Amino acid sequence: MDKYAIMCLFILVILSIWHSIIGGLIFYNTPDFRVTPSSWFVQLDRYVLFLAVGIYLLIHIFVFIWLFSVPLKLRRELKKKDLRYQQVLSRENELSKKKTKMNADYTPISIQS
Repeated sequence: MDKYAIMCLFILVILSIWHSIIGGLIFYNTPDFRVTPSSWFVQLDRYVLFLAVGIYLLIHIFVFIWLFSVPLKLRRELKKKDLRYQQVLSRENELSKKKTKMNADYTPISIQS
């Protein structure tokens, strides 16, 4: 999950850089610093918004799929192995109990010299 947090921070940095670029472009290229909805800057900013949202969603879908296919798959396999190990231990425990029962009929005879 550290990779996910770093990736989200990286996206925030990229968006901050973009906003500084578009703000600078508006500052230097408009005389009264007003931007109308039909302005080239607004259209460019909307395209970047849609692109950023699309990339953000794709990254989250990819991380979700990766999470289920890699770490959780290993966890499921580990649970299966643990279950098999518990079954082996219970069988060994049952066998040792049977051996103890078989030896319970044995009565030691003391030898006196």
